[in-house]
Amino acid sequence: MSRILDVLPEHMTPDMKETLAAQKTQFMSLTWQLVMAHLPAQLKAMGTLMGTFATDSIVPKRLIEIAVVAVSHLNDCRHCSGRHSVRLVQLGLSPDTVSCLLDVDVPDLSDQERLVRDYAVAVSEYSANIDDAMIDRLRVHFSEAQIVELTLRIALAGFFNRFNNALGISLDDDHIVAGKKLGLTL
Repeated sequence: MSRILDVLPEHMTPDMKETLAAQKTQFMSLTWQLVMAHLPAQLKAMGTLMGTFATDSIVPKRLIEIAVVAVSHLNDCRHCSGRHSVRLVQLGLSPDTVSCLLDVDVPDLSDQERLVRDYAVAVSEYSANIDDAMIDRLRVHFSEAQIVELTLRIALAGFFNRFNNALGISLDDDHIVAGKKLGLTL
């Protein structure tokens, strides 16, 4: 249970209900959104941003999910690790690979996927000291726009990790059940 109460439907404006209905179609279930609903304008803006990733992403979903799970494992965010691990298994990685994604010798990752994982760690742990060589390695696989999107998604994952951890937002039952069906321990 989160440390901040969810905004209940009876306390929502029609505009807030519309914003949440749109997000319900994008996410399996609402969690952080019901807490962020205390700030309706920010919830709407975040929903708009998140919606753009569904319609205008230029980085393959599997790579984005690798980055998000790596960041979420680093930050020990059970909520985000759980949700995105489910997606990553649905996109073809084994539950064992997902659970040990931060291991140096994690199995079943391509060189490009390892690079994305390593970049997610770098952005999360030492962004001020990323060397040009890492960006040059990224340029082998990605356009500059893709590097910008990847960096944005990594930084945003860190935001969500901190938001969910600080406010005690739990992993929802829908993802726990889906994870168990896929062989994940969430």
